[in-house]
Amino acid sequence: MLNPVGIVDDGRVSQDTGHTFERSKEAAPGIAARYYMHRNFFINDPDAFTVSRQLMEEREIQAPLTLNEAEVSIALAAVSGGMYEIGDDLPTLGTDADRVALVTNADLLAMAKLGRASDPIDLLSYRAEDEQPSVFILHEDARQSILSVFNWTGQSKSHRFSFSDLKLDPGRAYELKDVFDPLLHLSAESNSIEIEQPAHSVRMIKIIDTSVPAAAPGITIRAPQAAQIGEELPLVCDVDAAGVPALAFRWDFGDGTSESGRHVRHAYTMAGVFTVKLVVEGVDGMVAQKSVSIPVQGNVVLQPPTRYEPVK
Repeated sequence: MLNPVGIVDDGRVSQDTGHTFERSKEAAPGIAARYYMHRNFFINDPDAFTVSRQLMEEREIQAPLTLNEAEVSIALAAVSGGMYEIGDDLPTLGTDADRVALVTNADLLAMAKLGRASDPIDLLSYRAEDEQPSVFILHEDARQSILSVFNWTGQSKSHRFSFSDLKLDPGRAYELKDVFDPLLHLSAESNSIEIEQPAHSVRMIKIIDTSVPAAAPGITIRAPQAAQIGEELPLVCDVDAAGVPALAFRWDFGDGTSESGRHVRHAYTMAGVFTVKLVVEGVDGMVAQKSVSIPVQGNVVLQPPTRYEPVK
């Protein structure tokens, strides 16, 4: 597989994905082996995930993706930490509520927004019966982590992980939640996690350290103290690197307009004192809010009307 050459924004780290489980399985080793490239060389591009029952494919499809196989495809994109894009025909997808639920899953979207690659902990030590690397861990912050375990085989499999294996403090109390089934009861016994899973499936477990309270990101706003009408103003949100990671930024400029992003620019079209409000979503599910007032002065200059005549 050819690597990007030159200055690039993103680079492919797997072969083409598609609407079959085999495509996901073939793409997975490249995504696992190239995890370290993400945000060191470029943004990882694992190719699009596919979750619908769509049958359009250059290879012959014997049967549409099962729900378990659809979970595998979208989970594989999430653990890459990079490009997170859908490869389905959207009207086809929209007929299946359980498949739409995968695309709107809050934990998967948080992983995509966080933009960090999960570490493949069995990259060079996977069990022979697993056929290829299968286990990934993502430490989102001091409070929570996501464990992803794939079953690439045609048989049921089980895994047992100690907290030490996952680089978690074994002396703490942890709450476990299934990313795809929040109502499923999970428990950790003897400082370990045991996972049973069917063929062609993935289990994604959110591990929450209950001794660490959920918190919002620590943020500050950098903004001009004053402005003139029509002047383009830079607005920046700084996030405390030692605190909770921020996932999304929403600015309300106080003049009926808004924008998303950590760095934004805005020009006011009238004089007055405007209150800029910022809401920042954190990985713990808590939001941070800040506001700043910006006085805007000046006059609106209207150009004289121009008469347009038809060309003869």
